[in-house]
Amino acid sequence: MFEKDIKIELIKRDVKPSEVYKALGLERAHFYQAIKSYNLNNKTLKKILDYLELEVSATLKHRDYLNDAKNKKT
Repeated sequence: MFEKDIKIELIKRDVKPSEVYKALGLERAHFYQAIKSYNLNNKTLKKILDYLELEVSATLKHRDYLNDAKNKKT
């Protein structure tokens, strides 16, 4: 779920993913599983976000039902 955003953040900071998972004592596979996870209670994901000093925020907005209906027809 956050894979793309985390990778972009790592590029901005000029940090390699291996530097993060090694610093946290994680296996490579667990690192990638965590950043692909949709589970916001994932402890490994929390460790990664804390290490990178990132937080999750969410916003709610109204859907544009007219555009959704038009897109389904085409």
